[in-house]
Amino acid sequence: MRILEKKYKETNHDYAFRVIKENIVDLELQPGSMISEQEIASMLDLSRTPVHEALQELAKTKIVEILPQRGSLVSLIDMNLVEESCFIRATIESAVTELACKKAESKDIDALEENIVLQEFYYTKQNYDKFMEYDNAFHKAMYEIAGRMLSYYTVQLMNIHHNRFRTLGLHISNAARIVSEHRTILAAVKQHDCEKAKKEFLQHINRTFIDEKEIRQKYPAYFK
Repeated sequence: MRILEKKYKETNHDYAFRVIKENIVDLELQPGSMISEQEIASMLDLSRTPVHEALQELAKTKIVEILPQRGSLVSLIDMNLVEESCFIRATIESAVTELACKKAESKDIDALEENIVLQEFYYTKQNYDKFMEYDNAFHKAMYEIAGRMLSYYTVQLMNIHHNRFRTLGLHISNAARIVSEHRTILAAVKQHDCEKAKKEFLQHINRTFIDEKEIRQKYPAYFK
């Protein structure tokens, strides 16, 4: 498991939640694997209470299963939940992209262009953790430009399922396509063609499932 640095003023509960969630999304904690509260608590230098509470919270999103008398289990990938989380994100973020397009200033566009350059750099280096970081940052920036950060945090609660599936997609090398699609979205934003920006985003998010068959064939044990 990858240990992340605790943020300034981050509570023990929030720290445990973030570390476990990120390790599930990054597949460091693989679908179907057991989670030891005591082991994670020791690794993070925490008591078991915040770890237990974090797992209980993650169980509400169905990314973790609590097994009575046995412990906790990383849930297998349920494509129904992936599709539902993708639906929620597409519904909200398409509107956010359209609004960001209307509000974007030159400094915002410059920052998005710099982000895409870094995406391209990291995928060519096959550093998929950093690539995913900048991929996520690109979309988060749209919420920031639109002034809809509450919507962003709401989407993130359910987006764990979609993000885990996206991580698997990177392992079959679709990163170049993602960068190209981000460039197309940004081109529409630069032109303030908001209808096109929204349309391109929806096509981008719906292409998540293009590689589903190949992903399932490569990682059959990860799926429900």
